[in-house]
Amino acid sequence: MRVFERTWFSTLLVAMIVAPLAVRAASSVSMGGAPMARASIDVSIVVPPVMLLRELARPAAIDITADDIARGRLTVSGAQLDLLVNSRNGYLIRARVLNAIVTAVSIIGLPGPLVATPDSATLPMASMVGRPKPAPLPVQYELELSPEATPGHYVWPVALTLETP
Repeated sequence: MRVFERTWFSTLLVAMIVAPLAVRAASSVSMGGAPMARASIDVSIVVPPVMLLRELARPAAIDITADDIARGRLTVSGAQLDLLVNSRNGYLIRARVLNAIVTAVSIIGLPGPLVATPDSATLPMASMVGRPKPAPLPVQYELELSPEATPGHYVWPVALTLETP
């Protein structure tokens, strides 16, 4: 069990033991000859904020060829975004280009267009609260290559993060 689950379970267990004892103690009090029992329990649950983004099947690096540079773009398919966010106000996906060999990136497969540059761009996303966790979103990256790019092996040039609106 995780620490949060153990703490929650321990608190519930103590409440279940203490409440009947309090009722028994109160039942010995009488008013006008009739036994009277009262008890109250205050319960509160705090749900910590969750913002998880996992990039599945995304390459750690890309190989750029002379043909890619001649076309001015490289398409990377097969990746998926696994998202879990419990904010009632929705969230933002922020994309940013990290390497000068790429001038912009279009991420296709999201509910709206997301085109990022080195300055970054965001896409507002609707709240997931009250809905089942969605399946990972299949996405495709369209990388616009810099005219100064040279063929070679490069680390993945796009960063994705989640933010509150």
